[in-house]
Amino acid sequence: MSQTSNGSLGYQMMKALQGIFQPGASRHQAKRHGRDTGLITGISTMRCMSADVHQFARFIRAGWPDVKQLSEVKTEMALAYIQELEVRERSGGRIARVCASIRKLDTACRQAGIFPQDAPALLPYKDQGGPGSFHSKPKPIPYTPEEAQAIITYIFPLDPIVARLLRLMWAGGLRIREATWLRVQDIDLEHGVISLNRDGNVNRTKGGKLRTFSYSPDSQAFMTALTLRTDIQPTGHIFANRLGLPDRARKLIRKACRDLGIQSLASHGYRKTFSVEEYHRTRSSGADDRQALLATSIKLGHNRIAVTRQSYVSSLEREKAGKANHG
Repeated sequence: MSQTSNGSLGYQMMKALQGIFQPGASRHQAKRHGRDTGLITGISTMRCMSADVHQFARFIRAGWPDVKQLSEVKTEMALAYIQELEVRERSGGRIARVCASIRKLDTACRQAGIFPQDAPALLPYKDQGGPGSFHSKPKPIPYTPEEAQAIITYIFPLDPIVARLLRLMWAGGLRIREATWLRVQDIDLEHGVISLNRDGNVNRTKGGKLRTFSYSPDSQAFMTALTLRTDIQPTGHIFANRLGLPDRARKLIRKACRDLGIQSLASHGYRKTFSVEEYHRTRSSGADDRQALLATSIKLGHNRIAVTRQSYVSSLEREKAGKANHG
């Protein structure tokens, strides 16, 4: 690898991103108060973006071998890289993430003085002559209740902590990070409610948003038992070794699905199972389709009902609910 006094091009890009990395900050609060200055606030986001810009640097090294300094990176290189990803038929979601990483790199370089403030955008938006929008193909596929339970049953003898984590995700439609960092004091057994991102447990939700919602009424016995366990942490957290727990869970889910012959939907499949069950519960109580989607989206913490409709509750599930209500 070619080196300069500033390190390789990939290293320079990573160091630039580190300049806008503020772990623990709340992106939701920053936007709410008009302070969204292009920060990177999540550790996993920082890792993904660092990997993305390293790949971008390798692409530049192959096509423009004389470019050694980050200040020499130009718009034509970014546009060519996105076109190359399209030619390779990378998924829309992957290309969208790379676009976001390159634009975040642009922000970091301007803040650090590497790019002049009046320099052209490193990766223009569509209305500026850049690439169009890229999206992942929505996959509103949940585990069936039988599949969800089979995975938990398989994992329990191998790692009962991971099994409890997955059951908790299923009970409340939690993201894996939210479930991992849940505390006893975040659970209101009397009212059947979970409260996230409050009272010293901040930034444990996507974007740092506050969220209070009811968990599945069928999970009351499980939630009660969870709060009475003797291995609750001094901080009130339900799980120990929280930093490594999500990766443990993902590996065991892949193994369980492979051995059981179940399509792996990762840990997020449990969140989708909850969403389908919650939608049907709400429809059964007399709500119409839109009301049920809205109620489900609020519990999931989605900003838009379209996200729930496109990626969590399929048209097939909605048709089944409609037929049941009119049958």
